[in-house]
Amino acid sequence: MIALMIIVFFVLLLLGVPIIYTLLASSIVAYIAFSPRDLITVVQNMYSANESFALLAIPLFILSGMLMSGGGISRRLVNFFEKLMGFMSGGLAIVAIVACVFFGALSGSAPATVAAIGSIMIPSMVEKGYDKAWTANLLAATGTLGCVIPPSIPLVLYGVLAHTSVTALFTAGVIPGLITGLCYCVYAHIKCKKEGIGKAQKYSAQEIWKSFVDAIWALLMPVIILGGIYSGVFTATEAATVSVVYALIVGIFVYKEIKFKDVSKIFFQAAKSSASILMIITTAASFATILTRNNIPTIVANWIIGFAKTPAMFWLAFSGFMLILGMFMSVSPALVILTPILSPAVTALNIDPIHFGLVFVIWMCIGTITPPFGSSVFITCGITNISSAEAFRKIIPFVIIFTVVVILLMAFPEITLFLPRLFGLV
Repeated sequence: MIALMIIVFFVLLLLGVPIIYTLLASSIVAYIAFSPRDLITVVQNMYSANESFALLAIPLFILSGMLMSGGGISRRLVNFFEKLMGFMSGGLAIVAIVACVFFGALSGSAPATVAAIGSIMIPSMVEKGYDKAWTANLLAATGTLGCVIPPSIPLVLYGVLAHTSVTALFTAGVIPGLITGLCYCVYAHIKCKKEGIGKAQKYSAQEIWKSFVDAIWALLMPVIILGGIYSGVFTATEAATVSVVYALIVGIFVYKEIKFKDVSKIFFQAAKSSASILMIITTAASFATILTRNNIPTIVANWIIGFAKTPAMFWLAFSGFMLILGMFMSVSPALVILTPILSPAVTALNIDPIHFGLVFVIWMCIGTITPPFGSSVFITCGITNISSAEAFRKIIPFVIIFTVVVILLMAFPEITLFLPRLFGLV
């Protein structure tokens, strides 16, 4: 049964069938071949997979990100950071990185961050002489930090699947996200200074203050959302609701860039994006149930423990596997399929599930900027009007930076666990 399901899964995947249909079809074929009376289990598992209250955060954060993009919040953030950091070489590139980190702390979504900040920054950077392919890669790589910087939709998904505190995961993502962003800033500054592009441009204190006042409502948003989560005022799901209400009020009544007639369109687009993620979760539920019924998680865990007798050996094998998997599978399907399988092995090796969750998500982030299916690169290539092949030729420095950061996280778990322990979450 398992062999047939896995064969069908990989055949359909290689044929380019969308992951939702691949997961569903492989599960149905396995049931029809070996247990047709249990076909109703497919529907039952799909229904029960979305019963978790924490999963409500996913469509809410997606909606919040779209409201912020349409309501002028992202544009005002970029304008403020450009005035604040324009005095440095490569200032516009650093502005793009900081804006991606900041917007990631609002939207929780890598694609939303890449699209929102990329559509604003890429044309400006290309106009100022930045290389198109390098600019596309910069925005793709730093926009992907939306998966790591809290609130993060992939961390919500992992927390639900691993039965782990989402708040602890959010707290653990702060330092790794900031370290990665800082590394990209240093790299961009050195490269731009060496090549003489992105020359410094000074702005007066009055211009900086004016842009700050204009962006004050946008800057307050992460303070309210993250402050509320970490202080215990509301949960991650409740924070998503707060972010939607806040973005709606600011976009309509403060910045007045969202008209009432536009609200339904934004809600519809958010519903479409949310449905694709939630359908992956529901279709993967039956797939995962078949694996669990046949004791595959335990078998895999025992095999891993037998092969990787220490955490270091596990991390080595896991890293090689994830580097390859990330090239062919997007973040959500990988989390849904692999989390239940790998969790027993992680527990048996005494690896903290919070620490493992951050490493897992970051490895999948690397996959979004590597060929042949680097989804984040595809988004920025669409904005710059260049081919993905041209962009991928210059992606190596960004992959190296991301990889060095994740190796540091594996070697020093305290980087991820310091803040959760400080707040008493682990």
